[in-house]
Amino acid sequence: MKFTRVFYATDVHGSETCFRKFLGAAQAYKAEVLVLGGDLTGKFVYPIVKMDDGSAKANYLGKDEILKTPEEVKRWEQLVTDSGYYFHHCDKPEFEELKASKEKLDRVFLKVMQDRLIHWAKYAEEFLPPNVSVYVTGGNDDFQEVMDAFPESGRVKNCDNKVVKIDELHEMASAGWSNMTPWKCPRDISEEELEKHIEKLLETVSDRNNCVFNFHTPPIDCNLDTVQKLDESVYPPRPVMSKGQPVMIGAGSKAVRAAIEKYQPVVDLCGHIHEGRGVAKIKKTLVINPGSEYTEGILRGVIVNIGDKKVVSWQLTSG
Repeated sequence: MKFTRVFYATDVHGSETCFRKFLGAAQAYKAEVLVLGGDLTGKFVYPIVKMDDGSAKANYLGKDEILKTPEEVKRWEQLVTDSGYYFHHCDKPEFEELKASKEKLDRVFLKVMQDRLIHWAKYAEEFLPPNVSVYVTGGNDDFQEVMDAFPESGRVKNCDNKVVKIDELHEMASAGWSNMTPWKCPRDISEEELEKHIEKLLETVSDRNNCVFNFHTPPIDCNLDTVQKLDESVYPPRPVMSKGQPVMIGAGSKAVRAAIEKYQPVVDLCGHIHEGRGVAKIKKTLVINPGSEYTEGILRGVIVNIGDKKVVSWQLTSG
């Protein structure tokens, strides 16, 4: 039976370790198509401050470090990069400016996020064999300016909020937006807006029964979106408890579920809820969330073999 082997992973949040493992999946699992779902970018940038004596001062996870040699600086940079964070070299005057100006800090943050994705795209082109294609989309944590700067080059495709052809039979519709979260992320939108975006996206799909949905947010109440309910009246939001136990809710999207029920794609690849690893079925559509453990350098993923209007087989992976 003819099928296309897709490897899907998501929510790497800037982790260089996870990204390299993602590319390695092409050879390890003999995948023809690699899809990296949303939330590509990290959450924090650490300054490396040049001191008067030629050393550098840095702080990682609350611990001050004095880096005396270029080798020590390089090791510290790699530690931060592998964990999904960013670094920025500056002198003491610029460091004080960044502390005093959120606007300047935001510009630095956007720049290091863009630079990381550009580096990843270049590395993927050099690393991957010529018969493998890579599709990359953003999530609700990823700023639109960052995704817009992601380079299109050869086999590395920016499919953010687009419909693309991944083989002779299958189109993939990718949506990086999310319904609103307690954290008010860059691409959180209302369910009504999300529904409009999805409907507009799917207008150009020629065969919806052979379509792959690459929607960052899982459909609501599918058992892959279960999280603790949070009290948003306080900041930071805190878990809601009942009789000593956390209250659990489905945090997925009504709009995504409605689209799946209406169009019945062959598979819906999602993420967003890191602890929601597993599979579910909505009518004929298989829904898969491979989960995420990027902070530990572990790449959660899934191999999906897709044939004509069906998933031939699938397997969750961890590496």
